Amino acid sequence: MSRKSKKLSQSQNLSQRSSTSTQQTLEETFGGLNINVEDQVNNLVRYIVNRAGSHLTIKQSEIKKNVIPKTGIKYQEIIERASEILKNVYGFNMIVSDPTANSTREYIISNALPYISEPAAGQHEEHPEDVHKILLLIILSHIFMSNDSVSEVSLYSFLKSLDIDVERRHVLFGNVKDYIHHTLKNKKYLKIEMDQMSKRVSFSWGVRAEKEISKHEILKFVCKMYKDRLPNNWVSQYKVAEEQGYENYKEGQE
Repeated sequence: MSRKSKKLSQSQNLSQRSSTSTQQTLEETFGGLNINVEDQVNNLVRYIVNRAGSHLTIKQSEIKKNVIPKTGIKYQEIIERASEILKNVYGFNMIVSDPTANSTREYIISNALPYISEPAAGQHEEHPEDVHKILLLIILSHIFMSNDSVSEVSLYSFLKSLDIDVERRHVLFGNVKDYIHHTLKNKKYLKIEMDQMSKRVSFSWGVRAEKEISKHEILKFVCKMYKDRLPNNWVSQYKVAEEQGYENYKEGQE
């Protein structure tokens, strides 16, 4: 092949790649103009309702690939309409876990129901339904009252003071250590970090806990334990709880 022919071939290949890239960009931008939005909304609602029980986050990339592909400029409209149905019909809140993310955006599906319910009158269950909710409440309470972050030693010592030994299988809560390090972490109720220098592990509230669980309710729970305290007796925690309530209200109005 001559030098001139080689250059011509390279130019044609470059032109083809540019054309393909342009076509993909146009499809992403203007795709969805001819789709049935109602059908796509219903598909998304069904998918999320089926996934909501897992309490795991749902990736935007997963939705675009498996549920509502090629929706283009209609994507945000579908998300907003599906969110309204989820909230008004099923009682679910569809929350963006990190509003600053774009291609890596994830959604949390929160049921917005009271996390711990009082037992009905005359009801005396030896083991309450879904006891892990009680364990979660205990863990989050300790973290919150410890100024939002605790060491592994602090958390384990606190649990042991309640006769919950993470190194032994608990008669009510089962494998507590696995529940903390895997279940609560994966469902984003807990954020677990390790200092690279000291290798010390610390725990704080995860993004789902921040969006789903009221810190005012945590304070009320702690007051019941102390019996002689009011929520505003803990000045710093009460202030944080007030700020959380404002942020959640504002987000719900958007």
